[in-house]
Amino acid sequence: MRMNDETADEHLALGRAFEEIAAWLRRSRRTDVSATGLSVLDRLDVDGPLRVTDLSAAEGVTQPATTSLVNRLAEAGWVEREPDPDDGRAQRVRLTPSGHERLHRHRADRSRRLADRLALLGEDDQAALTAALPALRHLVAPAPRRDEDS
Repeated sequence: MRMNDETADEHLALGRAFEEIAAWLRRSRRTDVSATGLSVLDRLDVDGPLRVTDLSAAEGVTQPATTSLVNRLAEAGWVEREPDPDDGRAQRVRLTPSGHERLHRHRADRSRRLADRLALLGEDDQAALTAALPALRHLVAPAPRRDEDS
């Protein structure tokens, strides 16, 4: 699809709106877990157990910072280390049932805060956002993997 200047500007405006929503969500949260800690819990929930080095790379955080964060999350009982089945010398970090519950509570709180804000909008705005749900879900869906041979 070829993009004209008006479409490009609309896409930039949408991107900015998403940034503002993300910033509002960060500012309005009341939690005992840092944003980075929640991101790590989410990553482990979605990707499953990971080595600290892989977790560091995926989160864009240094390995020492990730190790420190994993230690704090482990002290809270939200993650635990387990032997890496592919390399007995290495360990992986995995989400515990308690960590999954903590992440679930965070997601439920975030959804509730958004729902409260959506209720303040007029009917037309609410209908427009509801109509956009399929496109928003496609936007954040994992990209299909492409074969390198194609």
